[in-house]
Amino acid sequence: MPRPALTEEQKQQTRRNIRSAAARLYATAGLEKISARAVADEAGVSVGTLYTHFDSLTALMQSLWKQPVRKLIAELENEISGIDEPLDRVRSILKSYAAFANDNRAVYRGAFMYVRPQSHDKPSAVALQDDRFFSMLTNAIEAAQERSQARNGDPAALAQLIWSAVHGAIALPLNVDRLALAPPEESTGPMIEALLEWLSDSGS
Repeated sequence: MPRPALTEEQKQQTRRNIRSAAARLYATAGLEKISARAVADEAGVSVGTLYTHFDSLTALMQSLWKQPVRKLIAELENEISGIDEPLDRVRSILKSYAAFANDNRAVYRGAFMYVRPQSHDKPSAVALQDDRFFSMLTNAIEAAQERSQARNGDPAALAQLIWSAVHGAIALPLNVDRLALAPPEESTGPMIEALLEWLSDSGS
C-alpha cells in the first residue's frame, strides 16, 4: 500500500530540517566538508529527498544566507526612505553593509565571500540591476548626480566600484592572515568617507 502523500507543512518541515543540518555541518566542518551524503545523513533523510527540496548543493548552501540578507535589505530600504540627501543615502547604505559584515561574520562570508568548492555546482548569476542592494546604491548615486552632487559617469559602474572598495576593506583583513592588517571595523569607516569624498567631486 503506498504511503500517503506528505502535507505541505511536512514538506516545509523536511526542507527546514535539511537546511538546519547543512547549517550545523557548515558551522562545525566548513564548506569543503559539505556533501549531499553528509547533509542527508545529518538530516536523517535520503540523498534523493535532499535533491527533491534543493536543486543542488550550491542552492542549499545559498539558502542558508538568504533570510538574513533579505532582512538587511528590508531594513536598508526603510532607513533610506527617510533620508533626503542622496549622498547621505549612499553613506547609510555602505555603513549598514559594513555593520552587517561585522555583526554577522559567518553569514557575510557565505553570502558575500562564498568561494564555491569544485564539488559544488556553479550558481546562476543574477544581473546586477536585479540585485536590490546594488539597485539601492545605484539609484542613490544617480540621484546625487541629478543634483550635481556626484561626479559624472555611469552610476552603475560607480556603484560597483564603490561597493568593491568597501567589500575589499572588509574582506582583505578576513582573508589575509599573514599580514597584521587593521580589522574591518576600523578600516571600513575611513574607507567609506574617502569614497564619498571622491564621489562628491562633481567637477571630475
